[in-house]
Amino acid sequence: MKTSEKPYLLLPIETKVREFQGKVLLSCFAAEKGFNVLLADQNEMLRLLNSLPRGIYIDKSIVRTKIGNFSKNLKIGNRVVAWCEEGLSFRVPETYLKERISYKAYGMTDYFFAWGPYHAKTLRQKLGEASSKVICTGNPRFDLLREPYRSFFLPEKEKILSTYGPFILINTNFSRYNHFYGRDFMIKNLKAAGRVKDEEHEDFLERWSDYLGEMYHEFIEMSVGLHRAFPDRTIIIRPHPSESLETWKKATESFPNIKVIQDGNVIPWIMASDVMIHNSCTTGVESYILGEPVISYCPLTSEVYDSFLPNSLSRKAFCLDELVSLIREATADPSGFVAKTQGDAGAKEVAERYISGIAGLTACENIVLMLRKLVDENPSLGIQKKISMFEKGKRQMDVQAISCKRWMKRLLTRGRGIDAYMKQKFPGLDLEEVQQAVDIFRKTSHRFTTVTVRNYRGMHSCFLISQNAI
Repeated sequence: MKTSEKPYLLLPIETKVREFQGKVLLSCFAAEKGFNVLLADQNEMLRLLNSLPRGIYIDKSIVRTKIGNFSKNLKIGNRVVAWCEEGLSFRVPETYLKERISYKAYGMTDYFFAWGPYHAKTLRQKLGEASSKVICTGNPRFDLLREPYRSFFLPEKEKILSTYGPFILINTNFSRYNHFYGRDFMIKNLKAAGRVKDEEHEDFLERWSDYLGEMYHEFIEMSVGLHRAFPDRTIIIRPHPSESLETWKKATESFPNIKVIQDGNVIPWIMASDVMIHNSCTTGVESYILGEPVISYCPLTSEVYDSFLPNSLSRKAFCLDELVSLIREATADPSGFVAKTQGDAGAKEVAERYISGIAGLTACENIVLMLRKLVDENPSLGIQKKISMFEKGKRQMDVQAISCKRWMKRLLTRGRGIDAYMKQKFPGLDLEEVQQAVDIFRKTSHRFTTVTVRNYRGMHSCFLISQNAI
C-alpha cells in the first residue's frame, strides 16, 4: 500500500520526558497495522493543523480547554480519540472529574482510552449512558515497563550509573504548590479555564496547595537528612515536569551531594537508583511494575489529599528514622525488599484493578485495535482528498506565515519565562533521536523491521513514521 493511501494518525507530544518513548512505541505498532503516523510537537501540530493530512487526532486529555482544538479537528474532517495522562493516580475522584473531564470534550471523541477498570468506573459514574466510548486499554507509557521494551533504557541506565555512581532517587509531585510559574499559578490557571466551580471548590484547592506545601518542606528536610545519613551516596531529586527546579536547587545548594536533575525519561533513573522515594507519585507505580525498591515517605497523611494507588504499591515510612531504616534494608538486600511488596496479594489486586495492559496484550496493541476498528467503520479515513494547486500553494503559505508568527512571538516573549517553561516541557526533537528510538525498539523486540522514519515536509519537530515511508 502506498503511503498516500494509508490512514493517518496525528500524535502530538506536549511533555517530552514523559511522553516521547511511549508515543514512538505506539507509532511503531500503528505503522505495522497500516497507519501513517505524524509524531510532532503539540504546539507545532496545532498551529499547522490545516496543512496536515486528515486522519485521527490522538489527545492526552479531555479537559475543557481542549474543546477548541477538538472543534478545529472535527471541522476539517479529522476524528478525535483521547486518553488522560493524569488518569492513573488521582488523589480526589471528585476533583479529578471537575478538573480533567469535560463532558463536552468527551462528546467530541470516538473513543476514550482508560488506564484500567478503576479509572473507567470513575468516568462511567460521571458520563452515565454516554460512557460506552470508554475503553480499558492501559497507557503506552506503561508498555515501556514490560519486557522486551524496558530494555530500551538499559544503555541510559548504565550511563547514569557511570556518571553518578550509587544514588538514592527522590521523585516529587508538588506542582500545585511549587509550580514553574509560582505557588498561585495552578489555581489561577484553573479559574481562568473555568475549572473552579465555586468558592467552596477554590477553598478546597487552597487547602490542598497548603498541604502539598507542608509536604514539600518535609521533603527538603528529608533530602538533607539522607545526605547526612548516606554520605557515600548521591541524593538525586527529580521534580515533576511542571515544577520549578530553581526552588529545589536553592533549598539544597549548601549540600554538594544533593543534585536536582530533570533529564530524560524517569524509567532509567528508577532502574539505576538504589531505591526510589516518593509521595503520591505515579513513579511509585512505575517502580512497582519494574520490580525496583520503592518507598512512600509519609511524614504527613491525609485521606483526602494522598494518592491511594502509588502509596499502596510502596513500602511506607512515616518519619526520617523509619525511612533511613528502610533504605538500609533495600540497599542490603534489594531482591528481598522488593519481594515483600511484590508478594503482597493485596498490592497485586490493587495493581490489577487500576492498570490494564501490564499482562497479555499491551496498551499499544489494545489502542491500535480500536483505531483499526474506527478506520474499518469509516473507510473515508483512509482516503486523502486530492487538493488543487491553489489549495496546495495556500497551505504552503500558511505554513510559512505561521512559522514567522511563531518566531516573532518567541522574540517578543523572551525574558518572560514563557519560552523557558515551554523548553522545559518540550526542549526539541530531531530525526536522529526518533530514528534511534525506533531502532532500539526494533532491536529489543525483534519486530518493526519495515517501520521507517523521515522528516515531514515543512514542519519543525514533526516526523512521519510508517511502513517503508518514502
